[in-house]
Amino acid sequence: MTRGFVTLSGGERERCDIMLRYSRDDPLVVGLIVSRPGHSSVCWVISRDLLSAGLTGTSGIGDITVEPVAEQSKPLAVLLRVRNERGESRIHIDHQALLLYLEYSHAMMPFGSEAQSRQADAELDQLLDEGQDPPAVQ
Repeated sequence: MTRGFVTLSGGERERCDIMLRYSRDDPLVVGLIVSRPGHSSVCWVISRDLLSAGLTGTSGIGDITVEPVAEQSKPLAVLLRVRNERGESRIHIDHQALLLYLEYSHAMMPFGSEAQSRQADAELDQLLDEGQDPPAVQ
């Protein structure tokens, strides 16, 4: 967990707690849980590739964009803009915290291996669903 800021549609800026969740069960995405005092937590599911690209430049189109931001006399941050029909939220997270977290996720599931993992899971599910015996190992 790390601390950050969230800026809401009305322009109010509040401190928040940010928790990132990664699972091999869904290796292409990261869960971003934002908790503000006195409010329910909100969770967004964001592409791991999008977050990684946003560490070094603006990435994303549409409802979610990610970009590094530098403010004078402050540590480097990453800005996530999340838009929906009710407006836009801007979430500021420490660049170093996000970088370390993504490195951790890459150690669990290296880039490029996600599809292979999902393919193996799908093949295993198909075998189990069909009630077939697994292929013999020679």
